[in-house]
This record gives sequence, C-alpha cells and structure tokens, in this order.
Amino acid sequence: MTILSSPRRNLDAQAQERTLFLLQLANSSFPTGAFNHSYGFESWFSDGTVHDARSFEVACRDWLVYCLARSEGIAVARACEMARLGDTEGLLDLDSRVAALKLSRESREASSMTGQALLNAYLDIFGRPGLEHYAAAVRDGSVEGHHSVIFGAICGGNDITCTDAVLTFLQAAVSGLAGVASRLIPLGQVETQRIITHAGLPIQELSRTAVDSDVDEMNTATVSLEMASMQHETLQTRLCIS
Repeated sequence: MTILSSPRRNLDAQAQERTLFLLQLANSSFPTGAFNHSYGFESWFSDGTVHDARSFEVACRDWLVYCLARSEGIAVARACEMARLGDTEGLLDLDSRVAALKLSRESREASSMTGQALLNAYLDIFGRPGLEHYAAAVRDGSVEGHHSVIFGAICGGNDITCTDAVLTFLQAAVSGLAGVASRLIPLGQVETQRIITHAGLPIQELSRTAVDSDVDEMNTATVSLEMASMQHETLQTRLCIS
C-alpha cells in the first residue's frame, strides 16, 4: 500500500530540514575556527579585569547588548534579507560596513578568517547555488568576507527566517565566548552553562530589535573592548585568534 505524503507532512519535513541545517551551521564543530575567537576578551582575562563568573557575565552581557547585537546582529538580519532578494551589491556594501566597525586589526582579521572558513566549508559540504558572485568577490579581495554577513547570507539562501538566523548567530557567539572563558578564567561547566542560560532572554529581545533595524543603525559602543583587542596582539602568551 502506498502512503501519500500530505502537504502538512511535507511542510513539517522541510521545517525539520531547515532546523537541522541551522544547528549544523552554528555548531562549534563546524570548521570555522570561531570557537577560538575571544573578541578581545583574552586581554581582560590576562590582566585580571575579567577573573570570575560574575565579572565575565557582566562583561559578556555588555558586549552582547552594546556591540554584538547592534552591529553583527543587524548585519546577519540584513544579509539574510539581501540573500533572499539576490541583492549581491547590498551584501558587498554590508560586508564593507562591518569591516569599518571593527577598529582593531585582530578583530577584523578574525571575523574575516572565520567568515571565509564558513563560506568555504558551506560550499564544499553543501554545494548549494546562490552565493557565487559574493564568493567571487571574497576570493578576489573586493570584500573581506565577514562572518556575520556570510552567516546571514547562507541562512537567507536556505529559507531560514531572519529572526531564526539572528537568534542562532547571537546564541552561538555567546556560547563560543563562554567556552573560551571556561578554559581561560577558568569556569566550571555548570557556571558556564548558567551564564549562557541567563543570556537567553536578552538574546531573544535583541534578535527582534536587530531584525527591525536598518544597516544605517549598525553601531558599537564598546571602546574599552576595542582597546583590549588592540592590546591582544602584544600579549606574551596568546591562546585565541583575537
């Protein structure tokens, strides 16, 4: 007996496929190197500015609210939308805007390095069309290929909603940074997961704001962290890429 697939069953299967794709893309084991990106925090770990669970959670929350969500969160949302529309020129301009917001050399290079690794791995593993022109611009050096733009563009090209793309990106970034903190402060596993859990509600709220924001609203307000990122390259011992 042949069982015909119902439209509802097909829709459920497509939704599940998108969820699995997004989980794989944002997983720390996906070959991007993002798990070793401290966003300048390693300087604070080294000099004792951030030294325990409490000081890290406060600093991480500020970074999330005043830097990550306002800049790269918006970039993910707009890149997702541009990819849906096939707006390659918009993606190239957005990539340049993200580069301009990264004042330290290491933070800019880390974002570009992890972004290009994400793009190359995505193309190698999934081989899906849609980002050829953007990928060519990254390869020829026209743009740097920043992680947030590439992540958003990949999501948009695979029917992931902008909200889900931003939500996943922010959560993955916070989880990645918490993982770095757990190794370098160090923190216990329960402490680390508690910090990630506490970030959940702000991530939800900030994701909604990012989706409703325009590219001209992208900004950062974490000068002290930018300075820490600039100091990172002169540390005697460095375990992270930024």
